[in-house]
Amino acid sequence: MAAETLIAALRERLRGTEDGLAALDTFLGNPGDAAGAAAVRAVLEREVAADPGFGQYLKAFAEAAVEQPPRTITGSVVIDGGAKVSRNQISLGPLTINNNRQGRWLLAVLAVIVMLLVVLAGYGGARVFIDEGAGPGSSGNGGSKPSAATPVADPLPPTQRTADAILPDRAAMQGTPFESLPGDAFPDGERGGYEATICADYPKPCGKRVRAGAIAGYAPNDLSEETGWHAELQVLAHASEGDAQQTFDALKDTFGGDTSTDIKPDPSVYTPPENADLGDEFASFRTFWEGHDLGIMCIIRRGPYIALIAQEKDGGGAVLNNDTQTKLNTLLLRRMNEALSGDTPHAALRDIRGA
Repeated sequence: MAAETLIAALRERLRGTEDGLAALDTFLGNPGDAAGAAAVRAVLEREVAADPGFGQYLKAFAEAAVEQPPRTITGSVVIDGGAKVSRNQISLGPLTINNNRQGRWLLAVLAVIVMLLVVLAGYGGARVFIDEGAGPGSSGNGGSKPSAATPVADPLPPTQRTADAILPDRAAMQGTPFESLPGDAFPDGERGGYEATICADYPKPCGKRVRAGAIAGYAPNDLSEETGWHAELQVLAHASEGDAQQTFDALKDTFGGDTSTDIKPDPSVYTPPENADLGDEFASFRTFWEGHDLGIMCIIRRGPYIALIAQEKDGGGAVLNNDTQTKLNTLLLRRMNEALSGDTPHAALRDIRGA
């Protein structure tokens, strides 16, 4: 079975790690534990980021396990993409699982598959349901406690709180050159809301679709005034993926068709690593200030969220780095993925390995 092959490949991959294999086994033994699920998701993110090829290898098995619709089962709860759960049986594609100890182990395996597909941005709208009312000895008789089928993944709403949460906080930058020194304010520049984002300068492409926005500047603390530069990160939250897609397209059209803007399309300004995850939509631009080259900006859309990731020169000797851009892009994409999965964003820059 593809699901079992996937778990075997994961075990082999994690055998040499201190925490990975333990996290996987703990979750398989107790799939209802939220902390265990978060630990497995963090392990998957780490391994896929370190080796995108391995992620694609696992994805083939994951998709094989969910690609076929199930037979009709009445009185059940539907899981997006073709899975059903009742008190006595669980169905995913051609696979029917008895709701007993072995069956719940297989359900945990399927939960790992869904998490992997979310990490790989390959399973839009995924929902995992765990029947909290089904325990050893449970049956489908009318005297049983009603099922409590709880969705584990719902995107964070398009609020200011969500936009602020996706934007990296102090904890996300600890252990990196962007870490704030004792007594220093964080971030380097004050955080701003929607009125300080790119929508203030270009309101037309944002329209009324952007429900909330956040922006902040992050300066590395190991540069001189001459070589100084900073990152400017922005997040735009929408009520739907369709709205975000329209905003993304409108921004691209504005910067590509209006020669008066200080943002110009330039695919050569940034080179992503081979097989890199670039979200649902991606574009790169060169930025200018009064005609002078200012820096790099990438725009990434993931579901209903858009991130703008820019490096801007502060000193005449500043050098912008492709690898740093990759790390910042990856950080924002991971935090958007976490928000899309209903989690409070917690991805940290220190956990992202060099490209």
